[in-house]
Amino acid sequence: MNAPIIESNKTTKQRKFRLRSLLSFPQIFNFYLLLIGFNTLRRKFVNEFIKPFPGATILDIGCGTASILDFLPDNVSYTGFDMNQRYISYASKKYLKAVFSCEEIKESLNTIPNHFDIVLASGVLHHLNDHEVENLFEKSRSSLKDGGYLMTHDPTYVENQSPITRFIISMDRGVHIRTPEEYLSLAKKYFKKVETTVFHDILRIPNTILFMKCYK
Repeated sequence: MNAPIIESNKTTKQRKFRLRSLLSFPQIFNFYLLLIGFNTLRRKFVNEFIKPFPGATILDIGCGTASILDFLPDNVSYTGFDMNQRYISYASKKYLKAVFSCEEIKESLNTIPNHFDIVLASGVLHHLNDHEVENLFEKSRSSLKDGGYLMTHDPTYVENQSPITRFIISMDRGVHIRTPEEYLSLAKKYFKKVETTVFHDILRIPNTILFMKCYK
C-alpha cells in the first residue's frame, strides 16, 4: 500500500530537481517570472511596501537576477548577493551602478555592514530552515540603521486554501513553506514591530503570498 505514496514523493522530488535546474539559468528564470505575472507582485511590493526614498541604501539578500531594480528608482544605493554565479554574472552586466557578490547566505550574513535603510529577502525564507531564518533575521536587524526595516515575501499555507493552490505551492523549489503565523513567530523574536499582509491570486497562477515588513 505504501508503494504509490513513495513513488509519488519520488516523482515530486524529480520534478522539483528539473525545475531547479532549469531556473538556474538567468534568462529562463526571468522568463518564468514574467510568464506567471511576477511583475504585478514586484510593483506592489516596491510601491506599497518597500516605498524606497531618494538615496536609500538597500541590501538584497538572495537577489537572484536583481530584476527588482527595474522597479526601484535610480537614485537608491543597491547591494545584492546570491549563491547562483549565473544570476550574479547576469546582474553585474545589466545593472552597472549596483554592487553584487556571489556568496552563500550564511557566509554573507557574517560580513554585512550596519548601514542599510532597507533590507530585502524576497522569496528567501521558505528556502531556509528555522535556525537559518532566525540567523537571517538577527543579522538583518543588526545591519539596519535605526528606523530601518526588513521586507520579505514568501508563499504560504493558509486555512481553507484550495487544493490546486496548495499543490502549486508545494511544487516550489523551497521546502520550508510555513503558515503566516509561523513566519510571524520567527520574525517577532528579532523585530519590535512586524506587519503581515496575505495576498491571494496576485500572480497568474493560483498562489498565496505573505508580505512581511519588520521594523528595527
